[in-house]
Parts: sequence; structure tokens; C-alpha cells
Amino acid sequence: MFKRIYIEITNACNLSCSFCLKTGRAPYFMEPGEFRRIAEQARRHTDYLYLHVQGEPFLHPFLDTILSICDELQFSVQLVTNGTLLDRHPSLLDHACLRRISISLQSADFQKENTLSSYMDSVLAFAEKSSDKGIYTELRFWRSDELQKKSGSYCLEQIKKQYSLHRTGRTNSYRLKERLFLSFANDFEWPSASGSSDEEVSGTCLGARQQIAILSDGTVVPCCLDAAGNVKLGSLHENTLEQIIRGSRCQELIRQFQTHRIREPFCRNCTFRKRFE
Repeated sequence: MFKRIYIEITNACNLSCSFCLKTGRAPYFMEPGEFRRIAEQARRHTDYLYLHVQGEPFLHPFLDTILSICDELQFSVQLVTNGTLLDRHPSLLDHACLRRISISLQSADFQKENTLSSYMDSVLAFAEKSSDKGIYTELRFWRSDELQKKSGSYCLEQIKKQYSLHRTGRTNSYRLKERLFLSFANDFEWPSASGSSDEEVSGTCLGARQQIAILSDGTVVPCCLDAAGNVKLGSLHENTLEQIIRGSRCQELIRQFQTHRIREPFCRNCTFRKRFE
């Protein structure tokens, strides 16, 4: 069983933030029937679905239908959103599958249609309703340098006006109220397969072992950082998820991580994996 499986229901987004990886992939939205076929296979391998890799899930026209499928399959679901389209799906919070919603506040600097004031009013109102519904809700700054910008500073100021910050047992995490949290992540660089030597490196990772990701085009990759599909383990248009997981490509990558001898170019260049050493 995996701790989590990422399913990218769309790679399209309504913003164009500088910190997001530009993959060149054509925008695509999974149809509900396509999602069901993938989710039913994923259900044999995990209880937890994260409906993102890249893209804005609230942009998906059938998000409610997709969440209803997750209700039926009894998944626990996490959503990550930039927070600009929170009113688009009014019945979203009624879905029993929703376990956590993470709102990425660093997108505030790239707003086009909303003022910072209206954006934060909407975010804080939604966070209140979401946490009151019993859904763990996270207001998140993914990059520390965003707090140096006017927009990031404003967002944090509005949070502090409404809530007191109470430290939790986790690093850079604060409790605002029951089931509502503020967190700050460490900076990281998107890995790339380019510029890597042919020499293996010592290290390990949880990718392909505790998590996998399924891109919107059906490509299966070992983790959520491989948004461009560099380490293609297989395609769900050609094989089942079971066949891909048990296939030689996936099993060889797992062996590399287990023996701390990484030869995969993309994984050699990944700095995030160093957190597991």
C-alpha cells in the first residue's frame, strides 16, 4: 500500500506563477469516466488521494463529480488550490471524502482579476467554513521569500488580524483554530534530468515506494515533483496500474533507492530527496 497517490485531474491553471514548473504539456482535463477508471485501480493501493501535481483543481468543470466518485470509493482526499476559485463549487464542502484543503497563498502576487483584499476575504471566509465542516484546512506559504513581497506580507497581516498564532509540534506550523493551520515550507528547486552526469550518487527517496503520481495524460511517475514526466514508469492507457507498479522500470528504481545507489538522472539531480537521508 502507498501512503498516498497523486492524481492530476488537470494540469491547466488560471494563473501563471513564476515559481511553478513550465512543462510544455498541453492543458488537459480528466473526464469523470477516465478518473473513475484510474481511481478504482488506485483504490487497491491506497486510502489517500491527492488530486494535484500541477494545475488548479477548482478550475475543473467536473470537480464535484470527481469528488462524488471519491466519496463512493471511500477515499480520503487532499486538494491544493491557489484560492482564486473557491466559490466556483458551492457544494464542495459537503463531500465526505475531503480530509484536507491546502490554500497556497504565494499565488497572491500573481492575481489578475482579484484585489488582494477581496482575495484574502474569500480565502479566510472559505477557511472558516471548511474547518468548521471538520476538514483540515491549511493556509500555506510554500516559499519563504514570498513573505518579503508586499502581497505575501499583506496576506500574513490579514491572518494575524483575525487569528492568534499557536505553535504546533511541527516545524513552521501554527494552529489558528480547530482544524485550521498556517504553515511555512522550506524552499526547494524543481528537479530536472538535464545536465546530469552518468555517475551514480548515494541517496534514497520515498518515491515509487510510499507514493506515486499519475499525470493528467495517464503517465505514471514516482513522485509529485516529476511534473514533466521525466521518469515515466508507464502509461495507464497501455497498462494497468498493477502492471506498472510491478514492472521492471518501477522495480529497478525502487532497488536504486533501497540500495542507496541512484542512477536515474532526474533523481540524481533532485535536492528534495536529501531530506530523507
